[in-house]
This record gives sequence, structure tokens and C-alpha cells, in this order.
Amino acid sequence: MITDAIQAWVIHKYWSGDTSVRVVFFTEELGLINCFYKGGRTPKKQALLQAFLPLWLVMDKRGEAYFVRNLEMSASSLPLLGQRLFAGLYVNELLHLMMQLQDAHPALYFAYQEALHALSMADERSALEVILRRFERSLLSACGYHLSLTHDVYSLDPIDKNSYYRFLPGEGFISADNGILGAYIIALDEDKLDNSAVLQAAKRIMRCAIDHALDGRALKTRALYR
Repeated sequence: MITDAIQAWVIHKYWSGDTSVRVVFFTEELGLINCFYKGGRTPKKQALLQAFLPLWLVMDKRGEAYFVRNLEMSASSLPLLGQRLFAGLYVNELLHLMMQLQDAHPALYFAYQEALHALSMADERSALEVILRRFERSLLSACGYHLSLTHDVYSLDPIDKNSYYRFLPGEGFISADNGILGAYIIALDEDKLDNSAVLQAAKRIMRCAIDHALDGRALKTRALYR
């Protein structure tokens, strides 16, 4: 079966044999797909197999396997340099490690595109952090890790802005003598990330949640981004 042309982004690639390559693409219709690209190691084809370059992809499907038939640019590559590049690579690595193949999530696909475009225009570290926190939350939701940001998971009482809480990955927040101020959790729930203290708390929460979801798998791009 030959697919119609669909939009795709390169998430990961690795060599296969002497001349070919396997590419993990992210698409709206199919989610992540692992495609074999015969002759994909040639300079002409490698020029298209770049991260942050929007593509039109046509594939052959034989059984459960996908093969690249044709690949074309659909727009110019996004200008991610320096910290923006490291942030983009982090987003790609998260997708590659956390999402199952052929598990479509259109809302996550649009969140990914929105994150990349926002990263390409971000001019401050704080702006990058906001973009990453929002994408991490979208990704966790798509993977089934819903963050409960409104109630204490044990007492079921609403989060109190003046109280402190401890975050239990995989469960939620519980009341504590110290830890994360409830006002910061409420701000995260309302997507109000313009305060540095809120942003720092959000990073702490998301890192715990992401590490729990990764189940021990290390992120190489954390060191680069740092």
C-alpha cells in the first residue's frame, strides 16, 4: 500500500547497512513511525533528513513495515541555534523515548509544531523554559500521565495557595510542612508561567514526572541543554 503525502518531522535516525538509514518520523496521522529509507545515506537524501525541517512524506507499507518512497521539503527549516537548538533536541528525544510507535495523538502533534515555532522565536532563557514546560505537560498527558494539579490526592482537599505540598510521581500532590507552595501549583494548572518562582517550581515538578515516565532511561540532551 502507498500512503498519500503526509507532513512529517525527523525525530531520530540511525544507519542500516552500508547505504540505507532508518528514520523515526513524527506525523499527525500515525504518530511516530519507523521507516526504512533505501539509499538514505547519500548526501542528497541526508540533506532532507534533518531535525526541524518540515517534510512531505510518501511511504510504502508492506505488512507492518514502512518504507520511504518519496521525501520533499514542505517549508524552510526552522532556525534553531544555541540554546534553542538544545531545547529542540530535548523535545525530540523526549518524543522518541516516551511515545509508542504508531500511536497517533493529533493534539500532541500540533503542540510539537507550536513548540518548535515558539522556540525558533524565543530570545530569552525564561521563554525557552516556558515552552518546554508546556510541551512536557502535553507529552505527559498523551502518554497517560495526567498531572492532578487541583487537589491533594490523599485528602482530596483543593490545593490551598498558602500551604505546601510534596509531589509524588505517578500519584500527585500531598500536604507537607515544606516543599512546593500551593500558589505555584495553582499557577501551573492555570498556565501562568510568567513568574520565575512559579517557573522554577514547574521545572521541578515536570522533571520528577518525566523521570518517572522514563523509568530509568537517561536523557542525553539534558547535559547539552544545561
